[in-house]
Amino acid sequence: MRSIFFLLLAGLALIALKACSPKMGDEALVKETCSSCHRFVAPALLPRSIWEKRVLPEMGARLGMLTFGYDPARQLPPGEYELALAHGFYPQAPTLDPEAWERVRQYILTRAPDTLPLPRPLHLDSLSGFVARPLTLDDQDGSLITYIGQDASGLIVGDGYGQLTRVSPAGAVDTLVNLQLPLVHFTSTGEDSLLLEIGNIYPTEASNGKLYRLTSAGPAVLYDSLHRPVYHMAADLDGDGAREIVICEYGNFSGALSLLDPDGSGGFTYRRLLGAAGCTRVVAADLNRDGLADLVVLHAQGDEGIDALYQQPDGSFLREPLLQFPAVWGTSWFELVDFDGDGDQDLITVHGDNADYSNVIKPYHGLRIYTNDGNDDFSETYFQPLPGATRVVARDFDRDGDFDLAVASNFADFDRQPQAAFVYLEQLTPGPGLSFHASTVPQALDGRWLILEAADYDQDGDDDIALGSFTLNPAPVPNTLARRWRESRTDVLLLENLLPEAR
Repeated sequence: MRSIFFLLLAGLALIALKACSPKMGDEALVKETCSSCHRFVAPALLPRSIWEKRVLPEMGARLGMLTFGYDPARQLPPGEYELALAHGFYPQAPTLDPEAWERVRQYILTRAPDTLPLPRPLHLDSLSGFVARPLTLDDQDGSLITYIGQDASGLIVGDGYGQLTRVSPAGAVDTLVNLQLPLVHFTSTGEDSLLLEIGNIYPTEASNGKLYRLTSAGPAVLYDSLHRPVYHMAADLDGDGAREIVICEYGNFSGALSLLDPDGSGGFTYRRLLGAAGCTRVVAADLNRDGLADLVVLHAQGDEGIDALYQQPDGSFLREPLLQFPAVWGTSWFELVDFDGDGDQDLITVHGDNADYSNVIKPYHGLRIYTNDGNDDFSETYFQPLPGATRVVARDFDRDGDFDLAVASNFADFDRQPQAAFVYLEQLTPGPGLSFHASTVPQALDGRWLILEAADYDQDGDDDIALGSFTLNPAPVPNTLARRWRESRTDVLLLENLLPEAR
């Protein structure tokens, strides 16, 4: 979400001269500024103090307008400010007329509220039908889990130390890979096992991520110099018999959705499909039923939204926005499923990334369901407020014929309802009047859940839930909870599904 300010910079620079004209009112100035890059961010979406002390000073710095007492270099990790300067993200001279900038500031500050309304705490029962099994993977306190998945032999876990581990259904722990940097995504098929190394877990403009192929001799680099890659998928998209690899390069101020096309000699040709920061997840599906694989991608930095990339007969892709979100929603993940059972693909989204300049509980954070009308036009049909929601999985966990939802909130309301960091939503009434039964487990307090996945990890025929804890997080939390996480030995919390008919 930090890229909201970079995008605003571009928009403000484009209309700087126009802004000086008395014919353009303040509202038109601000709206044109925002809409040139992303959806308009209404002043009411953040408290006045956040705008004044955090957001506007950073916006000003991106415009070359300095605010007394605010140093943008102190907001970034070491070395990142220099990279930002080199790429022109912090201009050394004003790019906007000072009078126009002051009009933008005053428009926002005079309309922003003192505080945001707090969402009502969710009524949570004790989760039934699952048993919680904490997993300890090392001898260190705290946890740095960055990936959870599976292969044919068990649960696969990646961490911030560069270690890839397998946990068998019987609980045996084996180290598969030892690298140096955080491992964030792994896929395994009968043909290949691929592994992504992010380079830097925190936002960066450095392109030092790598894609590996796992071989009997160890990991071999397939492609390097990736810009903070976080997700990949391998599929034969064009039907030529060779699998392409699509990579989400999250980046920071900039980023990309890229495609590695096999060149026939063991290498790859790099192709940028989308130049957007914050590409987080991509899914292949034939949305328009033309026989060609399309891509659905979430980009979550500034210009937040979900796009369809419709594959054309010549192998190119046509971008069409499916959903667009305000830049402060913190969109973090999506599921693409036929939620209502009408034969087309619907979208389930979570919004709650609060690792930015506006760390405050937001009433618009939570889970949303968007149903497809059959023509890839999506409308919101359900909203569940959940502060800090960052991951969701949709499965028919109880085998009753509809989708249930599991949600992790890395930025939950830890002061008022910390147990809502994990919520299980059992669907009760499918159809227009959707309703869910919400529950959680006491062990939800034993970690700060960055990762949430679902699969049959114990290989007994039903879907289990796995949560991965990442306790190194600068966002403020109560001291007692922070101490609990630091001292916790729970790396992964496995919620084993106890469906009797699956045994």
